Amino acid sequence: MEKEENYNFESKLLNDNLEIIYPAYLSLKELITDYNLKLDTDDEIDSQTFFYSLYDVTLKHWNNIYPKFVLNPIKDEITQAFIKALKTDFKLKNPSKFKEKIYFVHYYILQYFSIGIMPYHEHDSFPDLGLKTADSGDLNLLLYDLFNELWDELKIDSLIDDELFDDRTEFYDSEVNYLSEFLSSCWIEAKSNTNIKAIGILGESTAVGETYSLDDNRVLKDNDDNPIYH
Repeated sequence: MEKEENYNFESKLLNDNLEIIYPAYLSLKELITDYNLKLDTDDEIDSQTFFYSLYDVTLKHWNNIYPKFVLNPIKDEITQAFIKALKTDFKLKNPSKFKEKIYFVHYYILQYFSIGIMPYHEHDSFPDLGLKTADSGDLNLLLYDLFNELWDELKIDSLIDDELFDDRTEFYDSEVNYLSEFLSSCWIEAKSNTNIKAIGILGESTAVGETYSLDDNRVLKDNDDNPIYH
């Protein structure tokens, strides 16, 4: 087997990200080799089972890559955005009975990658803080492109009829879990650096999915003693 540093894909995108994608290539290549050997020996083969094996291996490597490829590069930027938000004065349009500042952090990762932050309750002007696709280079979607290109490189479409990302549910769930924990870590670090008491609520920008406590790093339930339910 070729060493990583001496290996070249046909795809420039894969070559540009060789170090990150090469372990996934090796695992998928091994599955394909085993599959072809079975074909040569006329063993009974279930193509759907083969697809699920490819899918599971891809998801495993996706989960390994996602935090360091998509999230780690934006850690400082997001933490600084939280710090700036915590230090920014704003006025609520209606009085709140809570002493702490309450913020809503929102994300969108389905078709593009963005993270924003604003006061939770109705407020007057507040700076546009966070991270947007143009700033991040959309590493989230780039990761999808990498695995699509890898499947093309391995010519998997000639072996099975299924598309890798026909159903993105498990990949999306992984993204949400990783992003929620990551943002909680950044939020807690920002509060520690500023020594400002505040509450951080996380939600998807289009109100899909569960509401999350950045302070407690957990999903919020309707019966939680939390300002968003009072």
